[in-house]
Amino acid sequence: MYIYQIGKTKVFLRAGQMAELAARRAEILANAARLIQRRIKTHLMRKEFIKLRKASVQSQKFWRARLAKKIFEYMRRDVASIRIQKHVRAHSARKAYLQVYESATAIQTGLRAMAARNEHRFRRET
Repeated sequence: MYIYQIGKTKVFLRAGQMAELAARRAEILANAARLIQRRIKTHLMRKEFIKLRKASVQSQKFWRARLAKKIFEYMRRDVASIRIQKHVRAHSARKAYLQVYESATAIQTGLRAMAARNEHRFRRET
């Protein structure tokens, strides 16, 4: 009960065996074609994924740099405003101190002048 028999120049198959072999051959070729297609699709999709990932990383890098620049600018302005406040407060404090100093000097001058006039009047009278 052989499926095939080999002659000198031909191979003889039982009835229906040629169709079965052809079906198996088609199945094997289809599997091979699917494998090749799967590998090619995987390769192309991976390439596309890597391209998209690279673009995403570039975009993130750009926006992070922009955010960092904005934060730095805010920090720079903050430091500048603190410096301006420091100088304004120092100027106000210096101005207030000079006003108190000049007032104290004027009061002392007036008191000394009054004391000197009293002393002079007292000496003139005695």
